[in-house]
Amino acid sequence: MDIAKSYDYIVIGAGAAGCAAAARLSEEATQSVLLIEAGRDDPWIWLKIPLGIGKVLVGNRALWRYETEAEPELKGRKIFWPRGRVLGGTSTVNGMLWVRGDPQEYDHWAENGCDGWGYQDLLPSFKAIETTQLGADAYRGRGGPVNVVEYGPQDALNLAFLQACAQAGIPSTSDYNGATYEGAAMLQLNTRKGLRHGAREAYAHPALSRPNLTVLSGAKAQKILLDGRRATGVRILGPRGEVEYHADKEIILCAGAIDSPKLLQLSGIGDPDHLRSVGVTPLHGLRGVGRNLRDHIHTRLSFRCSEPITLNDVMRNPLRQVLFGARYLLRRDGLMASSTSTAHALMRSDPTKTRPDVKLQLHPLTSSDARNPRKLVFDKFPGFGIGTFPLRPQSTGTVMITSPNAEAAPAIAANYLSAPEDLDIAVAAVKMALRVAHQPALGGLMAQQLRPAPSAKSVKDLEDFVRETGTTSYHPIGTCKMGQDDLAVVDANLKVRGIEGLRVADASIFPTMPSSNTHAPSILVGEEVARRIRSE
Repeated sequence: MDIAKSYDYIVIGAGAAGCAAAARLSEEATQSVLLIEAGRDDPWIWLKIPLGIGKVLVGNRALWRYETEAEPELKGRKIFWPRGRVLGGTSTVNGMLWVRGDPQEYDHWAENGCDGWGYQDLLPSFKAIETTQLGADAYRGRGGPVNVVEYGPQDALNLAFLQACAQAGIPSTSDYNGATYEGAAMLQLNTRKGLRHGAREAYAHPALSRPNLTVLSGAKAQKILLDGRRATGVRILGPRGEVEYHADKEIILCAGAIDSPKLLQLSGIGDPDHLRSVGVTPLHGLRGVGRNLRDHIHTRLSFRCSEPITLNDVMRNPLRQVLFGARYLLRRDGLMASSTSTAHALMRSDPTKTRPDVKLQLHPLTSSDARNPRKLVFDKFPGFGIGTFPLRPQSTGTVMITSPNAEAAPAIAANYLSAPEDLDIAVAAVKMALRVAHQPALGGLMAQQLRPAPSAKSVKDLEDFVRETGTTSYHPIGTCKMGQDDLAVVDANLKVRGIEGLRVADASIFPTMPSSNTHAPSILVGEEVARRIRSE
């Protein structure tokens, strides 16, 4: 065993939270920081151009290609769950949608034992992340590392969608990351000059010149090393074989909602009965490790467009592709500067609800299988989609290792729709999307309803549509939840309960969905763990 030198802090996983945590900790020049990443700093152009996500998702180059077990409530389908295997993690392969979340949900966390995680507590950290010209100074950041812009230009399809939302009774909001979360708006994106501006670009690259930060890429964490009840280091498998790195102060686990619980379990931290059943010696019992998994189930409706203004038209015409690319090179805006999502609406499925519980999202493309994990085939006619999902899913699943072999993928059971209310809200979301699509504002562009078929009118028909087509929104969270209950894995300072020198800081610590896309909240966790460590 090749024993390497020690570091003050070891950060495992260079994703959204890991890059933020390592960059902030290394700002203190006297502290040495090791950032470990299984992927590499890949210069691939499709990881930089936002629309390149279509290329990334169908290949292996920058992804862990996970999939769930057969989902009982989704007709036994296995759902593709890609995660980033590259510096920046999933923030380098995601949709770049910048949505902080529902302020009331953060307040809910604080009310349930997560001290310091209320919205007003977190607002300074949210502001410290951003550089944006959007919104009011009271809510938005002006000098942070992540550049945030609004999608533009507002073309005919986007304007019609927003007008249709208003006609359907959905209010508009000038800044859903500011004073008013609820409402319809153009999407905000973490891009800069038309290029992706994720955790790699915003945090890791600027920090690489610091002599006290070491980034170890191509290194797969195998096990966290324990000395009694203290975490002392990590064993990795890299180009030089197995190597151990030791932490003099703390280890911060930032491997994400799938790999963080996996690594804890491989290290003997988890449900003792399950660990024994797969041949791992339990060293510290925490029944919640790998439980409380949640994801947004995404159901997308498709419509034929009466005008050739969608991505379907561009991708079927070589000349238009050339013009499309030329416009992007000259102006760095439009669809190539987005990941195919351009506008959204955060809304209530029922007027009696006290806050939004549904999201609608406009997509200027259609496909008979829009989330095929190996190939995206555009329809041979102009088309647009409206994606839908319940914001606060109650269904919970698990991520559990199946052997002591660190190279083996864990068993992922999302258990979509296992909570009946999730299906009710998913159907309500589909109904609202249909209502928006049939408003007069979209009448000139919506030539035909395709999916679900116009004949699908009953609740049973729409339930079947959700079960047959629903898939991931790429938002897994919760598997190392924060809190004080029996399933809590970390406390409010993100310290693993009962273990010294070990914290978890990524989307796995969310006790519930922050009611949004999960990228901005994940970066927030990285900022928060560094702030809390430094304040101690």
